[in-house]
Amino acid sequence: MAKCGAVCGKALFRVGQILITWGFVCVVVSMLTAYWVVRPAIDFSQEGINPNETKVTKNYGIFRACRQDASFSSSRSGKSKGKCGSLWDNLNYISANTARYIQFVMVVACIMYVCGLVLEIVQVLPIRKYRNFLAQNRVVEIFSSIATVLVLKGMLIFAGEIRNKAERVSGQDIEETGWSFIIAVIGLTSCVGGVMLTTMFRHLPRRVTGEKGGSWLKSDHRA
Repeated sequence: MAKCGAVCGKALFRVGQILITWGFVCVVVSMLTAYWVVRPAIDFSQEGINPNETKVTKNYGIFRACRQDASFSSSRSGKSKGKCGSLWDNLNYISANTARYIQFVMVVACIMYVCGLVLEIVQVLPIRKYRNFLAQNRVVEIFSSIATVLVLKGMLIFAGEIRNKAERVSGQDIEETGWSFIIAVIGLTSCVGGVMLTTMFRHLPRRVTGEKGGSWLKSDHRA
């Protein structure tokens, strides 16, 4: 029974590592794409909008916003791509400082995720001193937890200060949540689950040489 518990604990710990890695990948993908919010395409002539005077945003994300192509009103295909650039250049009535702050928070979160993953790899190397120190002090869990909180903070500020306050032109009263935001939510959820599993099931080194201690949810196991 004890052996089965040890195997299950190790398996769940590996699952936690995979979830953190997968969550990090999802967060990066969501940041690099501009489909957090998607707005319906409109007919400029029908709505009486001059695209040279009014910014008509079709979709945007953390770093980029894309305008609707003015040729849509004539082509009616909706497939032509408009100009993409920074949020404050292609999205009306938002604070550039707020947008930059969200971007900064997200970048810091990704850096901390990378640091956590690198330190997790270090623990695999045959360097007992550093491996034990990193595991015993929960360094990976600390980095991953802070990064996860930062991602959540960035998403909340984005929803409250960017999506809710950005101007929409006539015909864009209804906007949809894009696939980039959904991926970000999946990544955030994966990271939360991964941090919980790695925290609960990591083997912790003990003071006595040659012994390993389990976390608070596991009994101790001899090396």
